[in-house]
Amino acid sequence: MNLAEILVYTDIRQLHQIANHYGCECNPHSKNELITSLLSSLRHRLTISQEVEQLSKEETHFMLLLFLDKRTVMSLEDLMAKAGIVLESSKEKKQEEARRYIAAAMRRGWIFPAKSKTVGQYQIPLDIREPYLHGWLEKWRTQQALILSGPEAYRDEGTALCDDIMQFLQFLQREPVPLTAEGGMYKRHQQQLFQFLHVKEETLQPQKWRFGYGLHFDLYPDRFSLLYDFCYFHKWIDESGGRVTITEAGNERLQLSYEDQHYHDLIRFWMRLYKRAIPNLPMLVQLIPLIASGGWVTQQGLMDTLLPWIKEFYYDSPVDILVNRVCKMMVHLGLLRVGQDENEQWMYIATYASQTWLRKYNGFTETTILLK
Repeated sequence: MNLAEILVYTDIRQLHQIANHYGCECNPHSKNELITSLLSSLRHRLTISQEVEQLSKEETHFMLLLFLDKRTVMSLEDLMAKAGIVLESSKEKKQEEARRYIAAAMRRGWIFPAKSKTVGQYQIPLDIREPYLHGWLEKWRTQQALILSGPEAYRDEGTALCDDIMQFLQFLQREPVPLTAEGGMYKRHQQQLFQFLHVKEETLQPQKWRFGYGLHFDLYPDRFSLLYDFCYFHKWIDESGGRVTITEAGNERLQLSYEDQHYHDLIRFWMRLYKRAIPNLPMLVQLIPLIASGGWVTQQGLMDTLLPWIKEFYYDSPVDILVNRVCKMMVHLGLLRVGQDENEQWMYIATYASQTWLRKYNGFTETTILLK
């Protein structure tokens, strides 16, 4: 529902709270006047830009979590979870603070109790989301410069990861690959396989701290680890008897031609696999292409904006997470192009895939995957 429809059914008490927040001058005893005044104020570009300008880092974080989520109706638990991502305080204090974020969002006219028999459901006006995101983006662009010319050369991996899944299955089709005592492919077999893949990776040196991003993340480099886990999750490969083999389902997959759905499933799988370690991932995956849609943005520019909203994960610092777990993997998944300027500074720009399918996809509703 749009704002005008929602305001008609909104409790007069909340209408007064919103009117007081925005300083609307009208007859407080006339619901019709209240609604007319609020519609004029809440949707005004200047009102939105002023509101965005006054938000703290934490309030901005909550706003982006709310408006980048494409659901129009959310439960109280959904809203509390978003506020919980913003907060770092103790559980007791977090509950109290989270409710304050939700109450503030109601005063701002961002969320309203849903007109239904289900208690604890809230709705977000359809015509509020885009203006607020646009207002935040305008503010960002006054602080960070977009580079329109871009680097002389860049890398766009497109759907190469899907092609390499087929290469991996064909590799196993020729003969099973023995596994080490740790459960990974021997280095020489990895090196043989990596020669056939579109993006070359080096085999890993033993690193005991690598965990949290997949089944064998401690044994394989980032891109191949995701590729391997995707095949394992779909039961296209099997680990038994000290070796990894292609299954009947894997052979059937090889007989099928490429489909966009295969590519979309791969992105969804990455989101679900990494979301446990990076609770903010659904927001970051929507926000980065939004930032980088009008021109090239530097890696430093992304760090300046996004690092305050990223929490460390064991040995992974916020910088590691943003650069290696998010941006690098979005390049591998064809959601970002990457290049370097004359000063060897890394730069990114959104791809067609991130501005079409990704704009419709809602990673906030995805459940996490824990492979065993």
